[in-house]
Amino acid sequence: MSLKLTNSSPFTTPVRVKVLLIVLILCFALLLLNKNGAISLFKEKQNQRTLVEEKIRLEQEHKLLKDEKTKLLDDKQHIEKIAREQYNMVFPGETVYKVIEE
Repeated sequence: MSLKLTNSSPFTTPVRVKVLLIVLILCFALLLLNKNGAISLFKEKQNQRTLVEEKIRLEQEHKLLKDEKTKLLDDKQHIEKIAREQYNMVFPGETVYKVIEE
């Protein structure tokens, strides 16, 4: 009596390849599209970069405002300059001349 080995698999090679390809595509889609996937990661990194840039800008603005506050509290010449330029104030006895352009 001789034993014959036969390929008893219900799937032929082309069907196996198609099934494997479908499984790989589904895994790839799952990696990209789920809430913790690559696309979400990319968006979050982009959002993080934007927030870091905003933080740097706000820190610079904060430093400028602190410097301005210090000048307004301590520097009489700076206070006088602001009063003259922004509020059109003058000392008593000064004459103001306005230039009218044609």
